[in-house]
Amino acid sequence: MATGLTSRRTVVTSKAARRLLQHGRWHVARWRAARTSARGGEKLTVDTQSTTGPNAHDEDALLRARARVGLWVVFVAIAGFAVVDVRLAPEALHATRIVRLVQFVIIGAGALATRVQMRRRLQIATLVAFVSGLYLTSAVAGSLRGDVTTQPITDLAIAFATATTLPWGPWPQLVSVLVAMLSVALDYALVHATLATVSPHMAAGIGMSFLVSVYIAHQLEHYRRERDTAEAALRRSERGFRALIERGSDVITIVGADNTIQYDSPSIRRLLGHGSTERIGRDATSSVHPDDLDAVRTTIRSIASGQTSTVECRAPRADGSWCDVEAVVTNLRDDPAVGGLVVNWRDVSERKRAEADRVRYVQELALARDQALASTRAKSMFLANMSHEIRTPMNVVIGLTEMVLDTPLAPEQRNDLERVHRSAVGLLAIINDILDMSKIEAGKMTIERVDMDLRRTLEESVALLAPAAATKQLSLTWRVAPDVPAQVKGDPLRLRQALVNLVSNAVKFTDAGSVVVEASVLRQTVSSVVVGIAVTDTGIGIAPERQAEIFESFEQGNETTNRMYGGTGLGLSICRQLVTLMGGRIGLESTPGRGSTFRIEIPMESAVPAVGTADAA
Repeated sequence: MATGLTSRRTVVTSKAARRLLQHGRWHVARWRAARTSARGGEKLTVDTQSTTGPNAHDEDALLRARARVGLWVVFVAIAGFAVVDVRLAPEALHATRIVRLVQFVIIGAGALATRVQMRRRLQIATLVAFVSGLYLTSAVAGSLRGDVTTQPITDLAIAFATATTLPWGPWPQLVSVLVAMLSVALDYALVHATLATVSPHMAAGIGMSFLVSVYIAHQLEHYRRERDTAEAALRRSERGFRALIERGSDVITIVGADNTIQYDSPSIRRLLGHGSTERIGRDATSSVHPDDLDAVRTTIRSIASGQTSTVECRAPRADGSWCDVEAVVTNLRDDPAVGGLVVNWRDVSERKRAEADRVRYVQELALARDQALASTRAKSMFLANMSHEIRTPMNVVIGLTEMVLDTPLAPEQRNDLERVHRSAVGLLAIINDILDMSKIEAGKMTIERVDMDLRRTLEESVALLAPAAATKQLSLTWRVAPDVPAQVKGDPLRLRQALVNLVSNAVKFTDAGSVVVEASVLRQTVSSVVVGIAVTDTGIGIAPERQAEIFESFEQGNETTNRMYGGTGLGLSICRQLVTLMGGRIGLESTPGRGSTFRIEIPMESAVPAVGTADAA
C-alpha cells in the first residue's frame, strides 16, 4: 500500500475515504479524488485544511472571474464586427471606427476594473455601466450602418449572456436591459427618425425577451443562494465531524479485507503516541497483545455483515507499554465503499484500575464485615454467658435477702440488707439491659403476633412503677381513649418492656409533679389499628442539642444527670429498637426544666373496637 504524508494531508485508500464521506458518523473531512496511474492504484487525499463557507471575498472573486471571461467574449465579438465594418461605405466607415474604438476603450476599462479590489456594490455598478456602454455604442454603430435588424438580436444575446454568466442578481440585470431597450429604441429612431413604424408585436416580443433574461437572472441567483447555503451547512458539518474525530477521546481505525490498517484518526497520538500514518499498511494483529488475539479473532468471526460487537484487548503504545482498550467493531466488509472493519476504540486503563481497586476494596470490606460479625457474635455469646452466670447468683442473693428481710432484724441490720437488696435489683436490671441489647444487635430478638389485651398490658405496665412513684410522692396516671380496641394482635411482652422503660425513666427523672400515660387511636382500618402512646412527665427535661442523641446506646442527658440519677444509658436505646422491631416509631418533645413527652406509634391488628374509658391513679 502506498502511503504519503504532508503537513496538512494524509493519503488513505479510496474505499475507506469514501465510506467516511458517505456515513455521517465518519464524515469528518473533504475527500478530494486524485487518481494515479501508478501501481499503488486509486487513491484519495484527505484535505484536513480548515474550510469555511462562502463569503463576500469568494463571491467578489467569482464575479470578477466571470466578468473577465465575458470581456474576452465581447472583445472577440467587437473585433469581428470591426473586421466586417470595412465593407461599409467610406462616409460611414470613419464614424463606425470611432464607435469601435470607444467600445474597445470600454472593454479595456472593464478589464482594469476587474483587477481592482473594490466593494461588491461598486463592482456591480461598474459592470452595469460597462454593459450599458456596450448597448449604447452598439446602437450608435447600428445607426451608422443604417441597420436596425441585427441590433435587437445583438442586445438580446448580450442580455442572456449577462443573465447566465454574471452572478449579480435580478436588479442589475433589470437596469441593464432597460438600457438595452432604450438603445434599441434609439437605434430605430436614428435610422427611421420615428418609432411609429415599429411593429407592436415585435416590440412586445423584444420586451418579453429582455424580461425573461431578468427572470433567468433572478432564478439563477436564487439557485446560487440555495447552493451557497447548502455548501455552508455542509462545510460546517464537515468541520464539526472533523473536530469530533481529531479532538475526540475515541480513535477510529479502518482495517481492510487483507487485515491491514488503512486509516487511524489523529486521536491515536494522544492515546498511544503513534502518528496517524505510522501504522498504515501494517498487519492489524501486530497492534493486539498476543494473549488477546484469540478473543479478538473470535469476536470478528462472530460479527455478521453490518453488525457491531465489543471486545476488550491491549494495544501497544509507542514507548513499548500496553494500553487497555475497549473496541467497538463494525463489519462493513460487504460495503463496497469500505470493504473492511471500522473499529472505534478507547483507552480504558483508568477504568480497569478503578475496577481492580473496587474489587480489592469490596474484598477488604467483606473481610472486615466478616471480622466484625465474628466479633459481634463472640461479644454476644460472651455477654449471654456472663449474663447467665451473673444472673443466677444475683437471683439467689435477691431471694435470700428478701427471706432475711422477712425475719425480725435490728434497724441497722435491716437498713444494710435493704441496701444490698436495692443494689442487687439494680445490678440485675443492668444485666438484663445488656442481655437485651446483645440480643437485638445479634438479630436474635423476635417479635410475636399473638392475641393480647391492650388495656390490661397498659395497666400492668403502669402498675409495676406505681410503688416507685409513690415513694417519690408522684402522681402516676394512665388513660385510654374510648376508641382504643381492647383485643388486638401484637407482642405484649415487648410492648410492656418498652412502656416500663419509658415510665421508669419518667419516674426516675421527675422529682415532683406527675407522670401521665395516655393511649389513643391514630389511624384505623377494618383490619388494623395504629395506637399512639404518650408518656408525659414534669421532670428535668432534655436540652434540644441532646435530644437527637438520647436514643443512642450509653447516652444520657449530660454527665450531671449520670452522676445524680445513675443508669447505663441503654434503656431508651432498647426502647427505640423494640418499637422499631414492632414496626412502629418513637419521638420526643422536651423542654429543660419543664418535662418531657415520649410518643410511640405501634401498628397492630385490630379485633373488636374498645368500649368505655379506664382511669387509675
